[in-house]
Amino acid sequence: MADTSKVSPDARTAPDTRTSPTSPATPVAPATRTPRALRRAGRIATGLPAAAVFVFLLAPLAVLALSSFNATSSLSFPPKGLSLRWYGEVLSSPDWQASFRLSGVLVLLVVLTTVTIGTLAAYGLVRGNFPGRGVLSGLALAPLMVPEIIIALGLLYYFQGLGLVNTLSGLWLAHSLVALPFVIRTVMVSAQALDPTLERAAASLGAGRARTFLTVTLPLLRPGILAGAVFAAVTSLGEVAVSALVSGSNTTTVPVRIFSAVQFQLDPSVAAVSTLLMLASVVVLVAVDRFTNFSEVL
Repeated sequence: MADTSKVSPDARTAPDTRTSPTSPATPVAPATRTPRALRRAGRIATGLPAAAVFVFLLAPLAVLALSSFNATSSLSFPPKGLSLRWYGEVLSSPDWQASFRLSGVLVLLVVLTTVTIGTLAAYGLVRGNFPGRGVLSGLALAPLMVPEIIIALGLLYYFQGLGLVNTLSGLWLAHSLVALPFVIRTVMVSAQALDPTLERAAASLGAGRARTFLTVTLPLLRPGILAGAVFAAVTSLGEVAVSALVSGSNTTTVPVRIFSAVQFQLDPSVAAVSTLLMLASVVVLVAVDRFTNFSEVL
């Protein structure tokens, strides 16, 4: 036991500098605030370029959407008065209605075609073990590396011999060719992440190849398939170069009609159509991402 009698009087009377749990918090020294301020300044410095890039990318879309509410007959920004006049004219125009119907039918046909062919092709390229698999993978994704105008010229010469120019069948085949690589690429990402032991477990329980593919493989590939379907729909809906050369007076899609309208009569109707297409794209993306995790594939 310590002998307290030997403690000097000065030591017994000195104040206790240890901080008790109930003592008030001491103010933060300037030396500890400085690194926190520097980190905050660093985050702001790195975030400003990213914010500038987002503003640069979104500003044209915002200008286009605001211009669609212009009350005058000229496409100007900022709008001179707010009105829904151009939305009414677009939705009541027979020409625009025909183009919307044609683009809608094309989107459905292209999505069904590319998802079916692209899913089977991607799964075979990832899981298959056959000679020339690398060459086939390169050929399947080759249209992504070729400028669209080159593809459009080739399709024009090819379809002229087959009598497919200015036909729905020609547009269907052309759009499917352009959109198919996107579906193959996204499904390949999901197929590469697929655990093969799940398929082997289903087979060991007595499921055949077809049943295993339909009940195990396809549900696991769903994010990639949905992402590919979205890409195919957006590609078909916004295709201009191929459609301009393959389509005709009876098969004018919405992008081709927008392109023609911009060339000959620049009024807010094209801004209204573009805003409707952007709104439809956002609704589809949010709805698909709500029920699946396809954003992980993107």
